[in-house]
Amino acid sequence: MRKLFVVLVVLASVPALAHHNYRLRFDDSVDITLSGVVTNFDWKNPHIEIFLDVTDENDNVSNWVLPTAAPGVAGRNGITPETVLTGDTLVVTGWPARNGSNEMRARIMTLEDGTEYRLSP
Repeated sequence: MRKLFVVLVVLASVPALAHHNYRLRFDDSVDITLSGVVTNFDWKNPHIEIFLDVTDENDNVSNWVLPTAAPGVAGRNGITPETVLTGDTLVVTGWPARNGSNEMRARIMTLEDGTEYRLSP
């Protein structure tokens, strides 16, 4: 019975470990920088997400999803739910998705006024 309990606990924890291992989903050997307009700043647990419309040199718009820190971490770094509003322009640096999708693990966010925030612990 004890072995069964241990096996069940280990199996139940695997999704949580995979969820928090950003190096599996994102390439931490590369930093990219995006500049775009915020379409949503989703302040939620377990991680805040920034939705950003990025326009390229040919005026093509791509929609990006930028997972960031947990609200508690963001709060300790001076970020509130009102720091970023829909329509704001941001410059965000982070790790691109390994699968080539329009997703980036956001690490540093710079507001239009030049204020910079770290988006990780």
